[in-house]
Amino acid sequence: MAKSPVKNPPMAQMEAGEESVPSMSLDSSDISSTKIGLEAVPVFDPPSTISGDNDDSFGAGVWHNNKKVSGLFSTNETRNSHMNIVGTGWVKLANNIDSATEALNVLATSAKVKNSPINYLLDGGMATQIYVW
Repeated sequence: MAKSPVKNPPMAQMEAGEESVPSMSLDSSDISSTKIGLEAVPVFDPPSTISGDNDDSFGAGVWHNNKKVSGLFSTNETRNSHMNIVGTGWVKLANNIDSATEALNVLATSAKVKNSPINYLLDGGMATQIYVW
């Protein structure tokens, strides 16, 4: 026999009138994410920094804005995924942890399928953050 959940999801808590519903409000700023507890939460607007050229960056991240994903590449090796950016070429997706690689793959795939523009942060020669519209 399956047990029912102890806590309700936030919307169910609000409908039931429970008082301990978490809430969060963010103000728009120039940073790419805000630390809240143990999670990084993206801000609503992506950074407006426009990179001067498409060189790899080491040490400090460089935002590349309004780009299109034209291809994807991965192998059966651990954390080895790349996206092809129109006018730039192949960019390796961050490989620090499995879940980051998977999340960036999902975002890049969505951008490719929908032909959506992206902004990505190139840090240490790898895309570590992606915004997709």
